[in-house]
Amino acid sequence: MDFQSISKRLEYLEKWRELAIRPLKEDTHPDDLDLLEKEQDDLQLLSKKCLQVRREMNQNLPQHELALDHELQVKTSQIPDSGNGLFYEPRLDDANEIREGSILCYYTGHRHNFYSQKYLEDKSYLLHVDGDILVDPRETLDIKARYINDPLNARLINCKFVPDVKEFRCKVVATRSIHPGEELFISYGKIYWEQQPYEGKIFHG
Repeated sequence: MDFQSISKRLEYLEKWRELAIRPLKEDTHPDDLDLLEKEQDDLQLLSKKCLQVRREMNQNLPQHELALDHELQVKTSQIPDSGNGLFYEPRLDDANEIREGSILCYYTGHRHNFYSQKYLEDKSYLLHVDGDILVDPRETLDIKARYINDPLNARLINCKFVPDVKEFRCKVVATRSIHPGEELFISYGKIYWEQQPYEGKIFHG
């Protein structure tokens, strides 16, 4: 099955689980027909299938869009003991600065809702986009935005997240001019830090 087919299957399964709206037989995937044969909804099995199909969907995500990804390099962060960071490293020696308001890259990855995210063991990369949409690039190492650190210092921040709900992602947008060689820094937000299960600084890199 392709991504669109899997997404459609997940859509009717989750509507069925959340709103008790059963799909038509002709719209039901063959592997879900056993649920239709039951007089009453089997919520436990339905919930299990929702998670299973979502995992399958996340393994078949379409190619993500690139912005300035080819000019962004992953290397050791300037923040001590924080692992990798993301830097603006243009290929041309006479490259210009990145202007304020420019889209640097996109924070995307596996797609989740508030129900499915409960089953993630590691939520350190999970980002709330809007409404019931969350994304997690923990297993998608080609997403450059996953390497951007929070310096915990507002003066160092040079980009921000801007929700792009339709595309299930957040844009990473420059909040000021960014010069070649600079590391990108963003705020994870107060909620992120309050939800961390232990004390100490946590960095994505």
